[in-house]
Amino acid sequence: MNIIQSMVVLFLFAGLLSPALPAGGQSASPAMDPSASPTTDPSASPAIDQSAGQHTGFMDIDDVQPGMRGYGLTVFQDARIDTFDVEVIGVIKNQFYTDHDIIMVGVSGPYVDDAGVIAGMSGSPVYIDGKLVGALAYRFGFFPMKPIGGVTPIGHMLAIREAVETELNPGSNAPGGTPGGMGGGQDDLNPSNPGPFEPGPSGLGPSELGPSGLKPIAVPMVFSGFHPSTVSLFEDELRRRGLVPVAGGSVAGASNGGETGSVAGASSGMPGNVSGDNADPEQQGPASSDYADPKQEGPASAGETSPLEPGSAVSAQLIRGDFNLSGTGTVTWREEDAILAFGHPFLWTGALNVPMNRAEIITVIPDQAGSTKISSVADEVGSVLWDHTNGIYGQLGDSARMIPVELSYVEAGRAPRNYRFDVMMANGWTPLLVNMAVSNTILANGRSAGERTITLGGRIALQGHPDVVFDDQFSGQASLSALARDVNGVLNFVLDNRFITPMIESLRIEIHSSDARSTAVIEDVWFGSETVEPGDTLEVRVYLRPYRGDRVVRRMDVTIPKTVSAGPVQVLVGSEQAVTRHDLNAVPQRYRPTDGPRLIELLNNRRTGNRVYLKMFQGGAGGMVKGREMPGLPPSVLAVMDSERTKGSFVPIREKVVAEETIRTDYVVAGQNWSRLTVKR
Repeated sequence: MNIIQSMVVLFLFAGLLSPALPAGGQSASPAMDPSASPTTDPSASPAIDQSAGQHTGFMDIDDVQPGMRGYGLTVFQDARIDTFDVEVIGVIKNQFYTDHDIIMVGVSGPYVDDAGVIAGMSGSPVYIDGKLVGALAYRFGFFPMKPIGGVTPIGHMLAIREAVETELNPGSNAPGGTPGGMGGGQDDLNPSNPGPFEPGPSGLGPSELGPSGLKPIAVPMVFSGFHPSTVSLFEDELRRRGLVPVAGGSVAGASNGGETGSVAGASSGMPGNVSGDNADPEQQGPASSDYADPKQEGPASAGETSPLEPGSAVSAQLIRGDFNLSGTGTVTWREEDAILAFGHPFLWTGALNVPMNRAEIITVIPDQAGSTKISSVADEVGSVLWDHTNGIYGQLGDSARMIPVELSYVEAGRAPRNYRFDVMMANGWTPLLVNMAVSNTILANGRSAGERTITLGGRIALQGHPDVVFDDQFSGQASLSALARDVNGVLNFVLDNRFITPMIESLRIEIHSSDARSTAVIEDVWFGSETVEPGDTLEVRVYLRPYRGDRVVRRMDVTIPKTVSAGPVQVLVGSEQAVTRHDLNAVPQRYRPTDGPRLIELLNNRRTGNRVYLKMFQGGAGGMVKGREMPGLPPSVLAVMDSERTKGSFVPIREKVVAEETIRTDYVVAGQNWSRLTVKR
């Protein structure tokens, strides 16, 4: 017996016998006779060369047959590329749309046996007979008994590069139009509520894809510098877009001092989690350097800066700086400086321009509801330029162009806090990402709930256009969501309009916060006279009742125009919501921009919550031409102008604004008052 054991040890050291892996595991093995095809005997273990650098050919999808066996490459720990086994189940033709096929495969191996198809495996290259078949990109079932994945054929992914090469400027990330997200533009702008809170890319979303639970493998999003309340606030929205939020911070002992990553939820005792010096080498899978051809450049060991190659973990960074947000997947293919990864859409944006980073995997968290890799983001190596139905395309050595953001936060009795970071520019995403940063700033520096008053300032600097200004105040328990709607809505209208292609040069946001509620209701309005004449100055007093406070009065003087007609005039004194609501009902065209300058003018003139507005008007025929009001038109002129209605440039109106005035207060105002005065000539 001792003699037999000694012989086994000798064989192991001679490399003639490989150590056993757990069921389903595949050790990297030296190249063998190509005639020993793994497809000739499906029950036999495939004899394959797993050095990533030696795969030079592609396998056409028409050559893929059920029963074929192969392997995939991905990172389960650190930066080491490991293997997992695949067996072809079949090919699903015309999935999602015509000529889009998915290869259905069974997946097995040391990690996937416990964790299934893992978030972060998107893009893992799959090889059969030493040829690249495609990228593991989809998962089947909601709670599958066995791991089953979907492979995007490599032919579909190579078409991404062809599409990029035919684009005039694929990395320009122009937010308008087809690349960049929503596109199409918006017609109506409500300055008091300029957009939805959570805009998203139009069209098919990850949660809407596929029968039988077929959907893209989720992309784990690494948060760094974010408060847990912020992550929770946006978790549902991110998951709806096929992204798995993972809160975390800086990773101790990372190879790069600027690395960020997630540490929340890591449990050293979970199946599939391998870390530390005492890790079982059989559970870690084969190190690619064990059998790599010395002439080929294989993956570097953990802790070293390694180039991206098939199987490497890669991240696309949406926010970088004091706040960081990155999505992690796997590299499928590399040729010189060109990179293909993920195998499915990431953000559904088309053109894109975000940093591309190396990533290292801290551990794998098995979960029946959806296992995920926990990763840290390392050094920037290029930029992601295209987000396609079949994956993402990146270029090594490129420098991504993002929007620089400065965010200042001031709270009574505390030192000011200043944050600097960059965000990606894309329709449907930039507003959401800025909202995350703004919400995080407030939640991390103050209470997550309760009464507060927030004053917003700042500006959006646009290339070739005037700045768009932020200036508003919000108060009460819903102040945070109101602030988010305002910032989100303004950015959404700037990026998604049909008049100009905006290039945001910078973004400045200033927030002043206090824990007190500062609201008031309009109780009464007093006029110096109920009868006025053209040229008079009318004194108006507005009585406000602050929340749990004594009544205060604010005065405004209104000049009656000399051109006003004799007769009755209606006077509305109210909050921004009340006056805007009247305008939208009476003349909605006031908020329909006709060109870029008019859009920016409307955004900069939007009413704010901490002001009282007075509007005096009379009935009368008039019109609006290209966004400009022309009240009180004579019947003959009105008849001529009305003929322009067929061209869409003239809109009749039945209200003539006589005078407008406003006063700023220390409160967020609610309420309204209607009065009637008489003009004598």
